[in-house]
Amino acid sequence: MSSRRQTARWIPFLAFLILASVLAVAQVSVAGGIEAPGAAKGVIEERGDGSSYRYVTVSPRTRPALTIVERIDMSDGAIDRWWYLRGSYVIPAVAFDGSAGGLSANGNALALVRFTRAFPPRRTKLAILDTDVYLSHPRRPGQRRPQHAIRYLSLPGYFAFQAISPNGSKVYLRHYRTHGRGSDDFDLRALDTRSGRLARRPLAASNSERPLAGLPISAASGPDGRWAYALYDGDRRLPFLLALDTVTGRLIRVDLPGLERLVANPYRLKLRLDQAGRRLAVLPRSPQTGRILNPAEPLLAVNVDRLTREPRSPTATASGPLAFTHTPRGPGNLLLREGVVGRSTEGRAIRLRQLGDPAIAGRVLVFGCIHGDECAARGIEPLANGCPDPHANVFVVPNLDPDGFAAATRLNGRGVDLNRNFPSGWKPIGRRGSAEHSGPRPFSEPETRLAARIIGKLRPRVTIWFHQIRSGGPFVRAWGQSAPAGRLFAQRARIPFRLMRWPAGTGPNWQNHRFPGRAAYVVELPRGPLSPSLAGRLSDALDRVGRWEARVGED
Repeated sequence: MSSRRQTARWIPFLAFLILASVLAVAQVSVAGGIEAPGAAKGVIEERGDGSSYRYVTVSPRTRPALTIVERIDMSDGAIDRWWYLRGSYVIPAVAFDGSAGGLSANGNALALVRFTRAFPPRRTKLAILDTDVYLSHPRRPGQRRPQHAIRYLSLPGYFAFQAISPNGSKVYLRHYRTHGRGSDDFDLRALDTRSGRLARRPLAASNSERPLAGLPISAASGPDGRWAYALYDGDRRLPFLLALDTVTGRLIRVDLPGLERLVANPYRLKLRLDQAGRRLAVLPRSPQTGRILNPAEPLLAVNVDRLTREPRSPTATASGPLAFTHTPRGPGNLLLREGVVGRSTEGRAIRLRQLGDPAIAGRVLVFGCIHGDECAARGIEPLANGCPDPHANVFVVPNLDPDGFAAATRLNGRGVDLNRNFPSGWKPIGRRGSAEHSGPRPFSEPETRLAARIIGKLRPRVTIWFHQIRSGGPFVRAWGQSAPAGRLFAQRARIPFRLMRWPAGTGPNWQNHRFPGRAAYVVELPRGPLSPSLAGRLSDALDRVGRWEARVGED
């Protein structure tokens, strides 16, 4: 029999001996066991009924490596649940001061990280433990560890634990890109614990463009587990505080210039949140004992309610056809709002959809169809992994010409080409029903007046107009101030860009004259339905534009 099989036979017995050797709640001492460096001493679960439990990990000296996870009832020190894992896993310490993490607020999930002596590791391994599925102590004859109690995840590169969502569905990790090269630059990424998939894009602070860098000094979390806070040394140049909404992924950064001058060693600082979760304090600790010097005299204090409050949109209005786009985020209204904003010449509804966070100032506006026979882009929306991006604010008018669409014609219900009816460069073209008829005067049509009202209310930083051409492949066209933004969108969608002057009376022409510094450009698509590949590239490009404008678009 191989040595591996021999070891496996003794695992249940070893586990029983280890569990029986627990002597106290606060400190676990196991003969023949070792505690991995860098691990938290344990994490505590406080329940609403007054009971509390402590989760600890113990690693006996076995080959292959084994980890025992124990849940200890802090009222009497008894072990009421336990698990064992393949390999050496520890409860993650979020920060330098040993702030423990990994346990979801509802107590149903515990995230563990694999201990390795290689640093930085080439791969980061995690285990997600379902605390509702457990082994009893002592184990009954023939009982086996439930296979679905633990999910093993593996990621390429060096990731460090940051926070876990209240229900355990998401884990947030710091991905260090340049650790040990003079700077600790990192991205903050969300990991879906059910699928094991890492979010394609890192989180970005909604109020700052500064890159994230440094090591966490201390950490704290709110009583409901939604908000997680961490104090960073900022590579010992500019300390900062990060507040993370673990439900929506919203990230807030607060720079703390001058904090490094108040203490000789920033790693002697402690972050403490009061029991109500409303006041966050940065406290100095004694260099000799490590204890907080004076809890009543923090170096600084932060009002959490004010910090995490959703900012109001600069364009928010209490009434009017666009009022629905400013309703606050809440259950059933997190990422998408839709409503009728006007009517066509023949009375058909014209709808507008708002995707993302209405509080973000960097707005993007999309017109999916302005000519009734060029509506292939009506369903194009900025979707990341099939969902609207909570870090963007994108408005979509799927169809500005529902009358033309119903009649399969380029013109609106009164035979006018809407994209020749705007004021800039307007001139009389043709007659009613003829191709490119510009109407009797600028803004003579209700559809163009509606578009102007929407643009004037929203004042988007970028407006994208979708069209379709008679022959040829897709491309982006722009002129003047809109050329850089149009060229960037073309690169993101992987289609050509053309620098072309605007025809008379077009929407982008009017916007370029009416709103200096704002971009408006046209995406020309081929005739017929869009291929899945092109539709996917356009959706991804819109998502990236929305995220980018949200970061740089503070008015």
